[in-house]
Amino acid sequence: MIFTDLDGTLLDHHDYSFAEAMPALKKIKGMQIPLIINSSKTFAEIKQIREKMHINWAFSVENGAAIFLPEGKLSGTDKQMEQIILGVPYPKILNILKTLREIDGFAFKGFNDFSVKELMLETGLPEIEATQAKQRLASEPLLWLGGEGQLKLFEEKLNHQGLQLIQGGRFLHVMGENDKSTAMAWLLNRFNIDSKTLVIALGDSQNDLRMLEQADYAAIIRKQNGDSLKISKSSETIVKSKSIAPMGWQEAIDELFKKLNIG
Repeated sequence: MIFTDLDGTLLDHHDYSFAEAMPALKKIKGMQIPLIINSSKTFAEIKQIREKMHINWAFSVENGAAIFLPEGKLSGTDKQMEQIILGVPYPKILNILKTLREIDGFAFKGFNDFSVKELMLETGLPEIEATQAKQRLASEPLLWLGGEGQLKLFEEKLNHQGLQLIQGGRFLHVMGENDKSTAMAWLLNRFNIDSKTLVIALGDSQNDLRMLEQADYAAIIRKQNGDSLKISKSSETIVKSKSIAPMGWQEAIDELFKKLNIG
């Protein structure tokens, strides 16, 4: 069973293409291996990406804030989606952020503050995708505009309110105490996935860390700047790509399948 991040892992950091990973995607589909998207993207964004990839598995949105099950199952049609919220609802997050900005003067700009056009300029997303990125359920990505000292204080204030601050590939993410590993564990439990099933996770950023560490095997995709995420895991259960996404995802799947003698 495979859990994967999207931005900077399976999707190109700039144009969001996954073309170079198509051979691996086709192989996984042909072998009927569950491919679970576990991303910071929203429901609307991921639903469209799944359609482009021709996959129909369950998926997790906004860093594990919510899970969607097609027809209430691990896979099925998208006509009826069961929605499970694991995080703090979006309106509550926005109220807390508004209070911290007004009372403490913290400087940041969240997706709720961006117009669609501003978000298009900031992310390079087309208008439809930028609109979808603003349709949030239980997390708020933001750009930090203050200093490092203020950021630490900001994080402490969020923690007191039951929220956390996680570094993603491009933005900081304010959310509840959920993360991608929460969603992964929930799905494994819901569908009684036992220890005989090998769980593989692929990611590149800090918000993928716990998911990668809790999987049986972890693939760390090289970042744009050439760095690779550091994780606490035995070396024989880790592969690191030489290339960035999406070729790095293809490399990692090839190496893992060879290591595990899959296919």
